[in-house]
Amino acid sequence: LISDMKRLSILFLLWSMVLGVNAQSVSFTFKDGIYNPSLKQTMERSVSSLLSEVNRAANNNGSLNLSSINMTSNAKASLNNLWDNFHFKCDESSYSENCLTAVNGYEIRGISVTLKNVDATYKGEVNKELTISTAKDGQITGVHMALANNVYNYVVNSGKDVTDTRRRLEILKFVEDFRSYYDEKDLEALRNVYSDDALIITGKVIMRKAMGNDQATLRPEIVYSRQNKEQYLTNLARTFRNNKYIKVKFDAIRVKRHPAKDGFYGVTLHQNWQSSNYSDDGYVFLLWQFREDENGKELPPVIHVRTWQPDMVGNQQLSPSDVFTVNDFFIP
Repeated sequence: LISDMKRLSILFLLWSMVLGVNAQSVSFTFKDGIYNPSLKQTMERSVSSLLSEVNRAANNNGSLNLSSINMTSNAKASLNNLWDNFHFKCDESSYSENCLTAVNGYEIRGISVTLKNVDATYKGEVNKELTISTAKDGQITGVHMALANNVYNYVVNSGKDVTDTRRRLEILKFVEDFRSYYDEKDLEALRNVYSDDALIITGKVIMRKAMGNDQATLRPEIVYSRQNKEQYLTNLARTFRNNKYIKVKFDAIRVKRHPAKDGFYGVTLHQNWQSSNYSDDGYVFLLWQFREDENGKELPPVIHVRTWQPDMVGNQQLSPSDVFTVNDFFIP
């Protein structure tokens, strides 16, 4: 009887282990968009391994082990930074998505996940989607939380000519990566994306005295402060240290090509900033430049101007005409 009970216990343990493995395992396949069988198989295997490892780490509330996954070192570091802020788990045991052609490789969208280790201070959405970027050889180059669908659809569907089609994909990836750098507290990535002469302008609402009818009244007004790149990054590093998590959301976007300067674009984003110690809503404007070297090879784009304005001034919404655009800045 004892030996039978031991045998049953062992069988139950083994069965539990099998169920645990199956609960963690995620299968990924492509529906369409990639036609090289060898590359398709390589990418499917890499993404399946990555998503399975995400589930394993989420179930164990532990760290990611990315050593055996075909990812660049930067992609691993970026994903680990994100994992330090938020754990997440795949919603499905299998995914089948299209392979999208990106500027420097491929992109996978639509991987639904749920944030796991959020605390009472977090007020944002827990249901998210992952975007996975790969190089042309299939190696994973980035894993980020995706932009909201309305932002993605606006960028993809705006513009008409061939040049704009290519730029739209670049803009989409740039905005998605840029937002993720804040979520991941990746100060070095932000240092690389801002030009050395970047101008940072931040607005805040104050109450200023206004005289009228022989008595003083208070009225809200935005005042602006300026920082250079190093001042901004020093202050941002302090913000990163003082907050357990940071979550940035862009829920609206406007893109305008500079009318006279080739390669310059203005992007206005409505931003919701959440962190463990602070939250706000406002408008971020970015003036960035797409560049080429002397041989015509594309270089990473850089930000020359970043502004932030609160979306409420007292009890009034900031007027659209008061939000910064590309026309507000002189480019020599």
